[in-house]
Amino acid sequence: MKRYLIISFSSVFTLLTGYFVFQSQREVSLEEVFPGKIWVRPIENLPDLKGVGAPTARNCGNCHTEIYEEWKLSTHANALSDLQFQSELAKPSSPKWICLNCHIPIQNQRETIVTSLRGGNYFEPIEIPNPKFNADMKEEAITCATCHVRVDPNTKESYVIGGSGGTSPPHPIQINGEFLQNRCNDCHNETYTLNESLICAFQTGTELKLADSQKTCANCHMPEVKRSFVKPSLNRPNRNSHRHGFVGGGVPKSFAFYKDQVRLGYKPGIVLSKISINEESILLTIENQFASHHVTSGDPERFYRLILEGLNQKGEILYQEETKIGQEWEWSPNAKKISDNRIHGIGSFEWKIDLKERNPSIVRFRFQAIHVRLKNITSDYMQQTAEIVPLSFREKVRQIKDLYPHSSIVLESIFDRKGKERSDTKLEELFKRNAKRKGE
Repeated sequence: MKRYLIISFSSVFTLLTGYFVFQSQREVSLEEVFPGKIWVRPIENLPDLKGVGAPTARNCGNCHTEIYEEWKLSTHANALSDLQFQSELAKPSSPKWICLNCHIPIQNQRETIVTSLRGGNYFEPIEIPNPKFNADMKEEAITCATCHVRVDPNTKESYVIGGSGGTSPPHPIQINGEFLQNRCNDCHNETYTLNESLICAFQTGTELKLADSQKTCANCHMPEVKRSFVKPSLNRPNRNSHRHGFVGGGVPKSFAFYKDQVRLGYKPGIVLSKISINEESILLTIENQFASHHVTSGDPERFYRLILEGLNQKGEILYQEETKIGQEWEWSPNAKKISDNRIHGIGSFEWKIDLKERNPSIVRFRFQAIHVRLKNITSDYMQQTAEIVPLSFREKVRQIKDLYPHSSIVLESIFDRKGKERSDTKLEELFKRNAKRKGE
Protein backbone atom coordinates (compact mmCIF):
# COMPACT_ATOMS: atom_id res chain seq x y z
CA MET A 1 0.00 0.00 0.00
CA LYS A 2 2.80 2.39 0.96
CA ARG A 3 4.64 1.61 -2.27
CA TYR A 4 1.44 2.23 -4.23
CA LEU A 5 0.97 5.67 -2.61
CA ILE A 6 4.57 6.60 -3.38
CA ILE A 7 4.13 5.59 -7.02
CA SER A 8 0.83 7.52 -7.25
CA PHE A 9 2.33 10.64 -5.73
CA SER A 10 5.30 10.38 -8.06
CA SER A 11 2.98 10.10 -11.06
CA VAL A 12 0.93 13.14 -10.03
CA PHE A 13 4.09 15.15 -9.40
CA THR A 14 5.46 14.19 -12.82
CA LEU A 15 2.20 15.13 -14.50
CA LEU A 16 2.02 18.48 -12.72
CA THR A 17 5.65 19.23 -13.49
CA GLY A 18 5.08 18.39 -17.12
CA TYR A 19 1.98 20.61 -17.21
CA PHE A 20 3.77 23.61 -15.73
CA VAL A 21 6.75 23.11 -18.06
CA PHE A 22 4.35 22.97 -20.99
CA GLN A 23 2.56 26.11 -19.86
CA SER A 24 5.84 27.99 -19.36
CA GLN A 25 6.96 27.11 -22.89
CA ARG A 26 3.61 27.52 -24.62
CA GLU A 27 3.41 30.27 -27.24
CA VAL A 28 0.69 32.65 -26.07
CA SER A 29 -0.76 35.27 -28.42
CA LEU A 30 -0.22 38.93 -27.62
CA GLU A 31 -3.95 39.55 -27.64
CA GLU A 32 -4.50 36.83 -25.04
CA VAL A 33 -2.08 38.52 -22.65
CA PHE A 34 -3.14 42.10 -23.45
CA PRO A 35 -6.76 41.92 -24.65
CA GLY A 36 -8.08 45.04 -26.34
CA LYS A 37 -4.78 46.96 -26.18
CA ILE A 38 -3.94 48.76 -29.41
CA TRP A 39 -0.32 49.21 -28.37
CA VAL A 40 0.34 45.47 -28.14
CA ARG A 41 1.43 45.44 -31.80
CA PRO A 42 3.02 48.08 -34.00
CA ILE A 43 1.20 49.31 -37.09
CA GLU A 44 1.56 46.61 -39.75
CA ASN A 45 4.37 46.86 -42.30
CA LEU A 46 3.51 49.63 -44.76
CA PRO A 47 4.24 49.04 -48.47
CA ASP A 48 5.74 51.87 -50.49
CA LEU A 49 3.32 54.70 -51.31
CA LYS A 50 2.53 55.26 -54.97
CA GLY A 51 4.08 58.53 -56.05
CA VAL A 52 6.19 58.76 -52.88
CA GLY A 53 8.21 55.60 -52.26
CA ALA A 54 8.95 54.34 -48.76
CA PRO A 55 6.58 56.03 -46.25
CA THR A 56 9.39 57.86 -44.48
CA ALA A 57 9.18 61.39 -43.12
CA ARG A 58 12.05 62.37 -45.39
CA ASN A 59 10.07 61.32 -48.47
CA CYS A 60 6.97 63.14 -47.19
CA GLY A 61 9.19 66.19 -46.73
CA ASN A 62 10.02 66.29 -50.43
CA CYS A 63 6.65 68.01 -50.91
CA HIS A 64 5.47 68.92 -47.40
CA THR A 65 8.69 70.80 -46.67
CA GLU A 66 7.54 73.25 -43.98
CA ILE A 67 5.61 70.60 -42.08
CA TYR A 68 8.62 68.29 -42.26
CA GLU A 69 10.94 70.96 -40.83
CA GLU A 70 8.52 71.53 -37.94
CA TRP A 71 8.24 67.81 -37.26
CA LYS A 72 12.04 67.46 -37.00
CA LEU A 73 11.96 69.80 -33.97
CA SER A 74 9.22 67.83 -32.25
CA THR A 75 9.15 65.43 -29.34
CA HIS A 76 7.73 62.86 -31.77
CA ALA A 77 10.73 62.97 -34.10
CA ASN A 78 13.06 62.56 -31.12
CA ALA A 79 11.08 59.88 -29.28
CA LEU A 80 13.69 57.17 -29.91
CA SER A 81 16.85 59.27 -29.45
CA ASP A 82 15.48 60.79 -26.23
CA LEU A 83 18.24 60.27 -23.65
CA GLN A 84 15.86 59.73 -20.76
CA PHE A 85 13.98 57.10 -22.76
CA GLN A 86 17.18 55.34 -23.82
CA SER A 87 18.33 55.20 -20.21
CA GLU A 88 14.99 53.78 -19.04
CA LEU A 89 14.84 51.34 -21.96
CA ALA A 90 18.26 49.91 -21.03
CA LYS A 91 17.17 48.86 -17.53
CA PRO A 92 16.92 45.08 -17.06
CA SER A 93 13.35 45.58 -15.81
CA SER A 94 12.26 47.23 -19.07
CA PRO A 95 9.94 45.24 -21.38
CA LYS A 96 11.65 46.82 -24.37
CA TRP A 97 9.35 45.58 -27.15
CA ILE A 98 6.30 47.11 -25.43
CA CYS A 99 7.99 50.49 -24.89
CA LEU A 100 9.12 50.59 -28.51
CA ASN A 101 5.58 49.99 -29.74
CA CYS A 102 4.87 53.64 -28.91
CA HIS A 103 8.30 55.16 -29.57
CA ILE A 104 8.84 53.46 -32.96
CA PRO A 105 5.24 52.42 -33.65
CA ILE A 106 5.41 51.08 -37.24
CA GLN A 107 6.51 47.53 -38.03
CA ASN A 108 8.84 48.80 -40.80
CA GLN A 109 10.89 50.38 -37.99
CA ARG A 110 11.48 47.07 -36.20
CA GLU A 111 14.22 44.60 -37.04
CA THR A 112 12.09 41.77 -35.68
CA ILE A 113 8.39 40.98 -35.39
CA VAL A 114 7.08 39.82 -32.02
CA THR A 115 4.66 37.01 -32.83
CA SER A 116 3.76 35.75 -29.34
CA LEU A 117 5.02 35.42 -25.77
CA ARG A 118 6.70 32.38 -24.27
CA GLY A 119 4.37 31.15 -21.54
CA GLY A 120 2.54 34.48 -21.70
CA ASN A 121 5.58 36.19 -20.15
CA TYR A 122 6.06 39.66 -21.64
CA PHE A 123 9.77 39.42 -20.81
CA GLU A 124 10.05 36.46 -23.21
CA PRO A 125 8.83 37.67 -26.60
CA ILE A 126 9.08 35.22 -29.48
CA GLU A 127 10.50 37.10 -32.45
CA ILE A 128 11.12 36.49 -36.14
CA PRO A 129 13.18 38.63 -38.57
CA ASN A 130 11.30 41.46 -40.30
CA PRO A 131 12.10 41.42 -44.04
CA LYS A 132 10.53 44.90 -44.41
CA PHE A 133 12.79 46.57 -41.82
CA ASN A 134 13.79 50.13 -42.83
CA ALA A 135 16.72 51.47 -40.79
CA ASP A 136 16.19 55.08 -41.91
CA MET A 137 12.54 54.94 -40.90
CA LYS A 138 13.49 53.55 -37.47
CA GLU A 139 15.53 56.65 -36.69
CA GLU A 140 12.50 58.84 -37.47
CA ALA A 141 10.71 57.49 -34.37
CA ILE A 142 7.10 58.77 -34.37
CA THR A 143 7.12 59.55 -38.05
CA CYS A 144 4.45 60.98 -40.40
CA ALA A 145 3.08 57.54 -41.26
CA THR A 146 2.30 56.87 -37.57
CA CYS A 147 -0.85 58.95 -38.02
CA HIS A 148 -1.18 59.45 -41.74
CA VAL A 149 -0.50 56.14 -43.53
CA ARG A 150 -2.35 52.81 -43.40
CA VAL A 151 -2.89 49.77 -45.64
CA ASP A 152 -6.11 49.39 -47.60
CA PRO A 153 -7.51 45.95 -46.67
CA ASN A 154 -8.86 45.42 -50.20
CA THR A 155 -6.01 46.62 -52.42
CA LYS A 156 -3.24 45.87 -49.87
CA GLU A 157 -1.71 49.21 -50.89
CA SER A 158 -0.63 52.06 -48.63
CA TYR A 159 -2.71 55.22 -48.60
CA VAL A 160 -2.50 58.59 -46.83
CA ILE A 161 -5.13 59.65 -44.28
CA GLY A 162 -6.00 63.32 -44.78
CA GLY A 163 -8.02 65.65 -42.62
CA SER A 164 -9.68 68.07 -45.02
CA GLY A 165 -9.71 66.92 -48.65
CA GLY A 166 -10.04 69.04 -51.75
CA THR A 167 -6.48 68.37 -52.91
CA SER A 168 -4.97 66.35 -55.75
CA PRO A 169 -1.85 64.66 -54.33
CA PRO A 170 0.25 62.11 -56.28
CA HIS A 171 -0.44 59.42 -53.68
CA PRO A 172 -3.69 57.59 -52.74
CA ILE A 173 -5.61 59.45 -50.05
CA GLN A 174 -8.66 58.88 -47.85
CA ILE A 175 -10.19 61.64 -45.73
CA ASN A 176 -10.80 60.77 -42.09
CA GLY A 177 -10.47 63.76 -39.79
CA GLU A 178 -12.06 61.90 -36.88
CA PHE A 179 -9.38 59.21 -37.01
CA LEU A 180 -6.61 61.81 -36.93
CA GLN A 181 -8.29 63.68 -34.08
CA ASN A 182 -8.56 60.54 -31.94
CA ARG A 183 -5.15 59.10 -32.80
CA CYS A 184 -3.39 60.93 -29.94
CA ASN A 185 -5.26 58.91 -27.32
CA ASP A 186 -3.80 55.61 -28.52
CA CYS A 187 -0.59 56.49 -26.66
CA HIS A 188 -1.46 59.51 -24.52
CA ASN A 189 -4.47 58.02 -22.79
CA GLU A 190 -3.27 54.60 -21.70
CA THR A 191 -2.79 53.35 -18.16
CA TYR A 192 -1.72 49.77 -17.61
CA THR A 193 -0.12 47.82 -14.77
CA LEU A 194 2.40 45.23 -15.97
CA ASN A 195 3.57 44.19 -12.50
CA GLU A 196 4.06 45.61 -9.02
CA SER A 197 6.69 48.13 -10.13
CA LEU A 198 5.96 48.64 -13.85
CA ILE A 199 3.08 50.98 -14.56
CA CYS A 200 2.24 53.19 -17.55
CA ALA A 201 0.07 56.07 -16.34
CA PHE A 202 -1.06 58.40 -19.14
CA GLN A 203 -4.60 59.73 -18.85
CA THR A 204 -4.52 63.03 -20.72
CA GLY A 205 -7.49 62.20 -22.93
CA THR A 206 -9.63 61.15 -19.97
CA GLU A 207 -8.62 64.32 -18.11
CA LEU A 208 -9.78 66.38 -21.10
CA LYS A 209 -13.19 64.69 -21.01
CA LEU A 210 -13.52 65.24 -17.26
CA ALA A 211 -13.10 68.98 -17.84
CA ASP A 212 -16.05 68.86 -20.25
CA SER A 213 -13.88 70.78 -22.67
CA GLN A 214 -14.65 71.28 -26.34
CA LYS A 215 -10.94 71.41 -27.10
CA THR A 216 -9.10 68.69 -28.98
CA CYS A 217 -5.42 67.85 -28.57
CA ALA A 218 -4.69 69.64 -31.85
CA ASN A 219 -6.17 72.94 -30.65
CA CYS A 220 -3.16 73.52 -28.40
CA HIS A 221 -0.47 71.11 -29.56
CA MET A 222 -1.01 71.63 -33.31
CA PRO A 223 -2.31 75.20 -33.62
CA GLU A 224 -3.91 76.27 -36.88
CA VAL A 225 -1.96 78.26 -39.47
CA LYS A 226 -2.92 79.50 -42.92
CA ARG A 227 -0.47 78.17 -45.49
CA SER A 228 0.02 75.84 -48.41
CA PHE A 229 0.30 72.18 -47.47
CA VAL A 230 3.24 71.81 -49.85
CA LYS A 231 6.33 73.66 -51.02
CA PRO A 232 5.88 76.96 -52.95
CA SER A 233 7.18 75.56 -56.25
CA LEU A 234 4.07 73.36 -56.51
CA ASN A 235 1.86 76.49 -56.64
CA ARG A 236 -0.91 75.28 -54.37
CA PRO A 237 -3.24 77.75 -52.57
CA ASN A 238 -3.00 78.60 -48.87
CA ARG A 239 -5.42 76.64 -46.70
CA ASN A 240 -6.11 75.96 -43.04
CA SER A 241 -3.26 73.78 -41.85
CA HIS A 242 -1.76 72.78 -38.51
CA ARG A 243 1.67 73.25 -37.02
CA HIS A 244 3.46 69.91 -36.66
CA GLY A 245 5.91 70.80 -33.88
CA PHE A 246 3.71 69.00 -31.31
CA VAL A 247 4.74 71.39 -28.53
CA GLY A 248 4.05 69.95 -25.09
CA GLY A 249 4.94 71.22 -21.64
CA GLY A 250 7.65 73.57 -22.81
CA VAL A 251 10.63 71.28 -22.11
CA PRO A 252 12.02 70.24 -25.52
CA LYS A 253 14.37 67.33 -26.19
CA SER A 254 17.35 69.55 -26.99
CA PHE A 255 18.57 72.97 -25.86
CA ALA A 256 18.77 73.92 -29.53
CA PHE A 257 14.97 73.54 -29.85
CA TYR A 258 14.10 76.28 -27.33
CA LYS A 259 14.28 79.02 -29.94
CA ASP A 260 11.37 77.47 -31.87
CA GLN A 261 8.96 76.65 -29.04
CA VAL A 262 6.95 79.87 -29.12
CA ARG A 263 6.87 79.95 -32.94
CA LEU A 264 5.49 76.41 -32.97
CA GLY A 265 2.68 77.43 -30.65
CA TYR A 266 3.79 76.83 -27.07
CA LYS A 267 2.13 78.76 -24.28
CA PRO A 268 1.79 77.73 -20.62
CA GLY A 269 -1.43 76.04 -19.57
CA ILE A 270 -1.33 77.94 -16.27
CA VAL A 271 -1.38 81.63 -15.34
CA LEU A 272 -0.75 83.55 -12.13
CA SER A 273 -4.23 85.01 -11.97
CA LYS A 274 -4.34 86.72 -8.57
CA ILE A 275 -1.97 88.18 -5.97
CA SER A 276 -3.28 89.06 -2.52
CA ILE A 277 -0.88 90.52 0.07
CA ASN A 278 -1.42 91.62 3.64
CA GLU A 279 0.91 92.10 6.63
CA GLU A 280 0.95 88.42 7.47
CA SER A 281 0.76 86.50 4.20
CA ILE A 282 0.80 86.36 0.43
CA LEU A 283 -1.89 84.37 -1.38
CA LEU A 284 -1.07 83.42 -4.97
CA THR A 285 -3.75 81.89 -7.19
CA ILE A 286 -2.53 79.81 -10.13
CA GLU A 287 -5.21 78.85 -12.65
CA ASN A 288 -5.35 76.23 -15.35
CA GLN A 289 -6.76 78.54 -18.01
CA PHE A 290 -5.55 76.94 -21.22
CA ALA A 291 -4.65 73.26 -20.85
CA SER A 292 -8.13 71.83 -20.08
CA HIS A 293 -6.47 68.53 -19.05
CA HIS A 294 -4.70 68.28 -15.67
CA VAL A 295 -1.46 70.19 -15.23
CA THR A 296 0.94 68.64 -15.22
CA SER A 297 -0.17 65.73 -17.42
CA GLY A 298 1.41 62.67 -19.00
CA ASP A 299 4.52 61.27 -17.31
CA PRO A 300 3.64 61.06 -13.58
CA GLU A 301 7.10 62.30 -12.61
CA ARG A 302 6.55 65.72 -14.20
CA PHE A 303 5.69 68.56 -11.85
CA TYR A 304 5.72 72.34 -11.37
CA ARG A 305 8.16 73.95 -8.96
CA LEU A 306 6.67 77.18 -7.66
CA ILE A 307 9.23 79.59 -6.23
CA LEU A 308 8.68 82.93 -4.48
CA GLU A 309 11.68 85.14 -3.74
CA GLY A 310 11.86 88.38 -1.79
CA LEU A 311 14.28 90.89 -3.37
CA ASN A 312 15.94 94.04 -2.05
CA GLN A 313 16.55 97.22 -4.01
CA LYS A 314 19.67 95.69 -5.63
CA GLY A 315 17.79 92.58 -6.73
CA GLU A 316 19.49 90.37 -4.14
CA ILE A 317 17.46 87.45 -2.76
CA LEU A 318 16.64 87.91 0.93
CA TYR A 319 13.81 85.41 1.24
CA GLN A 320 12.67 82.27 -0.59
CA GLU A 321 9.77 79.83 -0.39
CA GLU A 322 9.00 76.86 -2.63
CA THR A 323 6.16 74.40 -3.20
CA LYS A 324 5.13 71.82 -5.80
CA ILE A 325 2.19 70.99 -8.05
CA GLY A 326 2.22 67.39 -9.24
CA GLN A 327 2.03 63.76 -8.27
CA GLU A 328 4.09 61.78 -5.78
CA TRP A 329 4.66 58.12 -6.50
CA GLU A 330 6.34 55.36 -4.58
CA TRP A 331 8.01 53.02 -7.08
CA SER A 332 9.50 50.30 -4.88
CA PRO A 333 8.66 47.65 -3.84
CA ASN A 334 5.21 48.37 -5.32
CA ALA A 335 4.36 51.29 -7.59
CA LYS A 336 1.56 53.39 -6.16
CA LYS A 337 0.46 57.01 -6.16
CA ILE A 338 0.98 58.69 -2.77
CA SER A 339 -0.49 62.11 -3.46
CA ASP A 340 -1.76 64.29 -6.30
CA ASN A 341 -2.37 68.05 -6.10
CA ARG A 342 -2.38 68.78 -9.81
CA ILE A 343 -4.74 71.43 -11.17
CA HIS A 344 -7.66 69.86 -13.00
CA GLY A 345 -9.00 71.32 -16.22
CA ILE A 346 -10.31 74.85 -15.61
CA GLY A 347 -9.29 74.58 -11.94
CA SER A 348 -6.99 76.56 -9.65
CA PHE A 349 -4.33 76.14 -6.97
CA GLU A 350 -3.91 78.53 -4.04
CA TRP A 351 -0.51 78.97 -2.43
CA LYS A 352 -0.44 80.80 0.88
CA ILE A 353 2.95 82.00 2.15
CA ASP A 354 3.44 83.13 5.75
CA LEU A 355 5.06 86.59 6.03
CA LYS A 356 4.93 87.20 9.77
CA GLU A 357 8.69 87.79 9.86
CA ARG A 358 8.97 89.85 6.69
CA ASN A 359 12.37 91.43 6.09
CA PRO A 360 11.84 95.22 5.86
CA SER A 361 14.51 95.39 3.14
CA ILE A 362 12.32 93.44 0.72
CA VAL A 363 10.94 95.85 -1.86
CA ARG A 364 9.50 93.38 -4.37
CA PHE A 365 8.82 89.70 -4.97
CA ARG A 366 9.63 87.38 -7.88
CA PHE A 367 7.37 84.42 -8.65
CA GLN A 368 8.44 81.59 -10.98
CA ALA A 369 6.68 78.46 -12.20
CA ILE A 370 9.18 75.86 -13.46
CA HIS A 371 7.97 72.81 -15.38
CA VAL A 372 10.25 69.93 -14.35
CA ARG A 373 10.50 66.88 -16.59
CA LEU A 374 13.57 65.23 -15.08
CA LYS A 375 14.86 65.52 -11.51
CA ASN A 376 18.57 65.99 -10.87
CA ILE A 377 18.60 62.93 -8.62
CA THR A 378 17.24 60.84 -11.50
CA SER A 379 19.71 62.12 -14.08
CA ASP A 380 22.52 61.55 -11.53
CA TYR A 381 21.51 57.88 -11.45
CA MET A 382 21.35 57.77 -15.25
CA GLN A 383 24.89 59.09 -15.47
CA GLN A 384 26.12 56.53 -12.94
CA THR A 385 24.52 53.64 -14.87
CA ALA A 386 25.35 54.88 -18.38
CA GLU A 387 27.38 51.73 -19.13
CA ILE A 388 24.13 49.76 -19.61
CA VAL A 389 22.93 52.15 -22.34
CA PRO A 390 23.65 51.24 -26.00
CA LEU A 391 27.06 52.48 -27.13
CA SER A 392 25.61 55.06 -29.54
CA PHE A 393 23.93 56.87 -26.61
CA ARG A 394 26.30 56.07 -23.76
CA GLU A 395 28.50 59.16 -23.87
CA LYS A 396 25.48 61.43 -24.32
CA VAL A 397 23.84 59.96 -21.22
CA ARG A 398 27.04 60.62 -19.29
CA GLN A 399 26.66 64.27 -20.34
CA ILE A 400 22.89 64.35 -19.90
CA LYS A 401 22.84 67.55 -17.81
CA ASP A 402 24.64 69.47 -20.55
CA LEU A 403 22.68 67.99 -23.46
CA TYR A 404 19.17 67.34 -22.21
CA PRO A 405 16.81 70.00 -20.78
CA HIS A 406 15.48 68.93 -17.39
CA SER A 407 13.08 71.84 -16.81
CA SER A 408 11.85 75.17 -18.12
CA ILE A 409 10.74 78.41 -16.50
CA VAL A 410 7.29 78.89 -18.00
CA LEU A 411 6.01 81.80 -15.87
CA GLU A 412 7.78 84.69 -14.15
CA SER A 413 6.15 87.68 -12.46
CA ILE A 414 7.76 90.47 -10.43
CA PHE A 415 5.50 92.56 -8.19
CA ASP A 416 5.90 95.13 -5.44
CA ARG A 417 5.45 94.37 -1.74
CA LYS A 418 1.80 95.43 -1.92
CA GLY A 419 1.06 93.31 -5.00
CA LYS A 420 -0.14 96.32 -6.98
CA GLU A 421 2.55 96.91 -9.59
CA ARG A 422 3.29 93.78 -11.57
CA SER A 423 5.55 92.91 -14.50
CA ASP A 424 5.37 89.58 -16.35
CA THR A 425 8.44 88.36 -18.24
CA LYS A 426 7.74 87.69 -21.92
CA LEU A 427 7.75 84.06 -22.93
CA GLU A 428 10.38 84.67 -25.62
CA GLU A 429 12.76 86.00 -22.96
CA LEU A 430 12.12 83.05 -20.66
CA PHE A 431 12.97 80.60 -23.42
CA LYS A 432 16.21 82.41 -24.22
CA ARG A 433 17.14 81.90 -20.58
CA ASN A 434 15.92 78.29 -20.57
CA ALA A 435 18.29 77.51 -23.43
CA LYS A 436 21.18 78.31 -21.07
CA ARG A 437 19.84 76.61 -17.93
CA LYS A 438 21.17 73.24 -16.82
CA GLY A 439 19.54 70.62 -14.63
CA GLU A 440 16.34 70.80 -12.62
